Amino acid sequence: MPDASVLPAIRAHFGLRQADLVPWLALSRDQIANVENGREALPRHARSWLRPWAEALAQAAAEAAALPAEASTPALPSTGPAPVLARLAECYYQAQRLGQQLAALHAAQRVAAARLAAGPLLLAALPLVSPTPETTALALRRRWLARLLAAATDALAPEAPAGPLAAALLAARRRGLLHEAASLRAWLAGEALL
Repeated sequence: MPDASVLPAIRAHFGLRQADLVPWLALSRDQIANVENGREALPRHARSWLRPWAEALAQAAAEAAALPAEASTPALPSTGPAPVLARLAECYYQAQRLGQQLAALHAAQRVAAARLAAGPLLLAALPLVSPTPETTALALRRRWLARLLAAATDALAPEAPAGPLAAALLAARRRGLLHEAASLRAWLAGEALL
């Protein structure tokens, strides 16, 4: 049974705000905040709706792989022609800036991928036919989930503004700057450049 303490972890992993979970859990945003802060218990009816999110989070944790650490910027040489040193500093600065943009794109893509990975568990939590008066709440959940999954699919489309193509272009620009910086360092060290 999912515990209310997993709510913040679920929201962080899937990039959801408290207000985003209102239609799914059938709780107000204030109730969700109170549950997260321990001021009130998670209502029984919301536990069954939290369960697929908790299962998807556990599944994601089991499949998580360590990401390679970002290489730090090496110290700049203190001697050499001023224009070369300035260009070297600029290359590292721009590469770092592009690296931050790339990290943000990858984070957004991970959230979209996590939402899509949770989709089957969330869809399975929705009964096909609801003979109860909960039909309206069930219809709201279906529409909410459809919008969530459609937005995640759109975010991962190659042509999306923050999609894989944009990430590949940023990575290529960053690699170019780092290659230029390595060439400048080699020149400063007296190595012949082709």
